[in-house]
Amino acid sequence: MTPLVAALIVLVGAATLAAQDNFLPIGPPSPIPTSAVPDLSGDWGPGAGGIGQSMSGADPAGRLRGKEPDIPYLPWALARTMEQVPPTGPDARFEATTDPQIHYCEPPGPGHIFMYPAKTKFVQTSEAVYILHEVGPVFRPVWLNAKHPPDPDPNYWGHSIGWYENGDTLVVDTIGFNDRAWLDQVGHPRTEKLHMIERYRKTDANTIAIEFTIDDPGAYSKPWVGRRNLARSQTGFMRFAWVCSVRDNYEHYQKVGAPGNPGATTFK
Repeated sequence: MTPLVAALIVLVGAATLAAQDNFLPIGPPSPIPTSAVPDLSGDWGPGAGGIGQSMSGADPAGRLRGKEPDIPYLPWALARTMEQVPPTGPDARFEATTDPQIHYCEPPGPGHIFMYPAKTKFVQTSEAVYILHEVGPVFRPVWLNAKHPPDPDPNYWGHSIGWYENGDTLVVDTIGFNDRAWLDQVGHPRTEKLHMIERYRKTDANTIAIEFTIDDPGAYSKPWVGRRNLARSQTGFMRFAWVCSVRDNYEHYQKVGAPGNPGATTFK
């Protein structure tokens, strides 16, 4: 092995480790609250209220897009929301959608991923809680007794740490997002300033209530809250795998979207 090749291997290895930093626990442990550990085992699907379209707690169906009483838009964020074309919901136009998940198969990210009729599974260990989704399929690590890196590289899922509260709740604290994904199906934007806190509270043996606190001063004037419910599923996790394919999306448009929309000629 020549010195040049050896040096290149070292550089590539260092770059790979740096790229993985967002997915590793960062120590030393931070003084975060802990309590008894709720049992989140089992398979979970959409619960009461269905999957919804919007992160808005006041308008989960997305009928008031741009006029939700609980979303404190900054002007640019309101304009950006209204210029988006959702693939589903009251304003749906699949043939012209601007949804980046459909166009580029980019990950939907936290919150948005629960707006698909798919299941979720929690794998709890002493080091981390791994949230597994059929959509993707993808898994998301939530590091326990850890803290965020000082300057995480922006990505679709962010860097998540977590802890337990009150014996019935998993709290997930996430920073380090990019601005490419939507918060939901109707096009609410997010920025790299987003700080999301999720609370997964087990309300009974068959129900998990999720509360999302959206604190994104780049897009909204103050924090706001969205909610979803998960119900225990009996059909089994990964019965269906939601693999995103640009080819399949285009074929769906050709066979379903275009015939149903004679005026549409291109998949934009």
